[in-house]
Amino acid sequence: MPLVYDELRAIAGSYLRGQGSHTLQPTALVHEAFVKLGRNDRRWQSREHFMSTAARAMRQVLVDHARRKNADKRGGSAGLRITLSGIEGAEQTAEMAVSEIDELLIELHAADPRAARIAEMRIFGGMSHEECAVVMEISRTSVSNNWQFARAWLAARILDAGRG
Repeated sequence: MPLVYDELRAIAGSYLRGQGSHTLQPTALVHEAFVKLGRNDRRWQSREHFMSTAARAMRQVLVDHARRKNADKRGGSAGLRITLSGIEGAEQTAEMAVSEIDELLIELHAADPRAARIAEMRIFGGMSHEECAVVMEISRTSVSNNWQFARAWLAARILDAGRG
């Protein structure tokens, strides 16, 4: 874990940068993700496998934190937001609430589980195509095709929902 700590903290920092006043700091996000990871008796098959699982854990921590914060505000729409990059139309939809992205990924999972998993690894884990290919045990071309589908699907849903 010490080998990936700095990288995870950098990813967490990019999520939380520009969030203004909030209680979740990058170090806390990484530590909470480590706690979630520690509950598993998994053995990591590779660095990519660990980063993939860490991406899911950070997504869960961010979503849980956003839900608690929104519940405290009695359903308010305020909460953590992250910037979506690499998604068509992202310049129009620069930021979205973590809970909105989570909902979209759940919907995408129903349409295409592999594309949803790759989107999760790319968005929440900052993983490259190569790293996703290792975790998913598929070719880099397949990852690229699935990511292209996920980006288009997410962009369409974002624009349809008027979030763009």
